[in-house]
Amino acid sequence: MQPTGCAAGRWSTLDDADMARFELDLRLDVPESGGFADALTEDSKRMRARVYRELRVKVHSNAWARIDLGSERALDTLRKVREQCKSGRVVAGAGTVTELLDAHETAAAHWFLLVTRTADDSFSLWDEYPSYRPGSLPAAHALNHTFVSAAFVAAYQRLKLRGLSFLRCRNAGRKPGPGWFVALPDCSLGHGLDHPWFERNLWIRDVGDAPAKRASSIETGQNCFHRRWLRAELVQDHPLLKPVLELFANQAADESGLSGLRFVMVPRFWTQAFPDADFAYVPWGEDGPNREGKMMRFRQLMVSRKARQALIDARLFSAKAFLAVHSVALPENHLEVLDRRYDPVPPMYTAEELLALRSKERSLFAV
Repeated sequence: MQPTGCAAGRWSTLDDADMARFELDLRLDVPESGGFADALTEDSKRMRARVYRELRVKVHSNAWARIDLGSERALDTLRKVREQCKSGRVVAGAGTVTELLDAHETAAAHWFLLVTRTADDSFSLWDEYPSYRPGSLPAAHALNHTFVSAAFVAAYQRLKLRGLSFLRCRNAGRKPGPGWFVALPDCSLGHGLDHPWFERNLWIRDVGDAPAKRASSIETGQNCFHRRWLRAELVQDHPLLKPVLELFANQAADESGLSGLRFVMVPRFWTQAFPDADFAYVPWGEDGPNREGKMMRFRQLMVSRKARQALIDARLFSAKAFLAVHSVALPENHLEVLDRRYDPVPPMYTAEELLALRSKERSLFAV
């Protein structure tokens, strides 16, 4: 189901089954560690320095080591870590398995998430009208997921890109500054798809009635999840997962996310929900009223392959600002296509809300 005026395009599948690559960020703790606070003790730091050196793994902080999964060397390293755990010298405190895309996969992707920095004092949806403080903004052309600079707007118009309208933000600072705008895509990219390793029924059982326990709505495809929501059959037969899961076999579920094993996978979207446009939006977090009863809908900007390259060529962003997503034409049989079950994802502002904002915009800027 597509919003009015948003025609779905035809896309081929970016095959993630054969080309997926994964890495494990691992934090080892001392055996007597009683939680994350104890994991930061001097004993833990000394232990990690010694063990990580012995294992010859890449260390990217004093607590975390990184292992590229899927190779014989990785299997040997995981075996040695398990031996250390069995000996009682260490315990596996926390781990994150991350799915990665190589340059070929990134180049073949059809859509990209625009990754932005955050400006804490600006662009609050709590405000009656979106505003910003120029003096507090970091140097960027996109901030807070969906707010863009005047240079972005000019490039969009010059490059003849499609799919956006813009609402000019109010300068709430004491001094004049460059203009900023809310970027409002005409269409959604859809609800997304669950990762095939994810067990939706278990997740809904645990968090369905507790929005505070989840980072998105029930209607959104899940690509980041705790090991307790893995499909059960994966524990037994998946060659990449099995040695990692064995490390955390005795790790209890942890609501904080500071301990245990988590998965961060590349977001996946159903090709039949794709709009014929250069920009789209996807939900971010949970929609709902704030303390004052105002409905809050947080959205993130998605950028087509064409628009991404155009914005890079215009020198507004580097390639690192865009996260490629997987395009899936035929979801696996056990996966529910959320775009078939739920109504289209609504925009950040309803038609009535946007009408009122446009009226305010005219009064502020005489447009």
